[in-house]
Amino acid sequence: MSLFFSIVRQGDLYLRIWPKQKTLNCLFIDSKIAFYTRLSIKLVPAFIMLIISFNIYFPNMLDWSATATLVLFLMGLPVQGLYWLGKRSSDFLPNKLLPWYVAIEKKLNRNNSKDGIMAQRPRYLDLAFLLKNAFKRGGDDFLQNNELV
Repeated sequence: MSLFFSIVRQGDLYLRIWPKQKTLNCLFIDSKIAFYTRLSIKLVPAFIMLIISFNIYFPNMLDWSATATLVLFLMGLPVQGLYWLGKRSSDFLPNKLLPWYVAIEKKLNRNNSKDGIMAQRPRYLDLAFLLKNAFKRGGDDFLQNNELV
């Protein structure tokens, strides 16, 4: 059980780190999952309260067992998104994304004289940190301005 909650916490960190940029929507599924997870975190409590109040005011319409099942299902939606993001954040970047990752890193660190050799293979969480840093430094059009998209 501890492993499950650590993955969900990792997904929450990844959700907070992943940049909210429209240019990333067509490149990564992570942007869409992050958007829908944020949306479900905001909207699901309202739906749960609506279902419970509907059951209180109209008890003949919906059974309590059905209400409990629906509430548990709705509570699982944001958790599922966070779990998916947590699993994704610990995955290594595929070989197709490594040159793109290195190119963004070089654009950000052109003032620093670092070697381009990576000590370890980057993960999606490292990519999220890099993209967040890139958009913070270069603005919303960082990828277009540096011809990386």
